[in-house]
Amino acid sequence: MNQNTEKKEIIEDLPRIGSVLHNFAFSEEEKRQKILKKWKRLNKYFVLPLYRIGLLPLLGVGRIFLILKTIGRITGKIRKTPLEYHWIEEIMTVFSGRGENSGWIKNIHANPDAVWVKHGFHNFKARVEFVNNNEEKLKIVKWYVSKHPKPAKMLFGWDSKIDDPETTDFTKLLVLITIMRLHKD
Repeated sequence: MNQNTEKKEIIEDLPRIGSVLHNFAFSEEEKRQKILKKWKRLNKYFVLPLYRIGLLPLLGVGRIFLILKTIGRITGKIRKTPLEYHWIEEIMTVFSGRGENSGWIKNIHANPDAVWVKHGFHNFKARVEFVNNNEEKLKIVKWYVSKHPKPAKMLFGWDSKIDDPETTDFTKLLVLITIMRLHKD
């Protein structure tokens, strides 16, 4: 056995302990709520205002993050959520690390025809396509870890030095995440 194989056998499945996705999926409810509260404050008082006045898109953040506007399923108010996106096969693709438990995902299910996207200085009404086929989800996750290993490490513990997209078991990860594509309507 070589050294990489020995390490591989010791390391647990994805998502790994300490990663953002692991913390959301497997922490106690109190810890999860504390983490969510911090992210909501950051978005409300920093990201959204700077995006709204055009500073973040001007700095190029619009190439990485978009603002997803949905209608709240309970309040009926417009909800704005900053999300990381990627162009995969010329289609804007978004991951939900909290899967179906994410508020913005629940809002989309409740009001699928009321979704808008702002990325950079562009706005459009979006048609949402959920990727439910596990083979397709696997293809997207393999693309993501190959093209973006550093964010993949932070999000779910991917280690490009010892992990291989072709041999890693993504089964648990695919169950936890929700992937959707945004099309111009």
